[in-house]
Amino acid sequence: MSALEDLGEEVESVLIVDDEPEVVRLFSRMIASAERPYRVLRANDGQRALDLLRARRPDVMLLDLILPGIDGFQVLREKQRDPAIRDIPVIAISSRDPIGQPIVSDMLRVTRGGGLSMRDLVACIEAVSAALVPSDRAGDRARLESLPA
Repeated sequence: MSALEDLGEEVESVLIVDDEPEVVRLFSRMIASAERPYRVLRANDGQRALDLLRARRPDVMLLDLILPGIDGFQVLREKQRDPAIRDIPVIAISSRDPIGQPIVSDMLRVTRGGGLSMRDLVACIEAVSAALVPSDRAGDRARLESLPA
């Protein structure tokens, strides 16, 4: 929710794009629990997302990158080509690329129309730095196995 709140007072509508109904419900509930009301739009595929972007012009889009048909990467390419929707901010909500691998650096960009404030830049750097800390999967597995059943 802080990602939405960080976008500022101008955010009134949010488009949630995900093909998994449970994920859409989860994000809808999270957004509904915010201190201020947001209008929530929903799409379960890339084509519907593009249609809603053009017709309703939401203030921000939460986008799953792995979708049937037109995937999230294609949605981003189409969005970038259309000047009417190009500047709508996007929050990616996928953690894997289309073949199931973690998203790699050439697939990940952070963009924001209008530039970044120093606060935004520092927050972005901190978030990326935290994501780059190597995971200790063997240690995590050992800790899980040592827990009582």
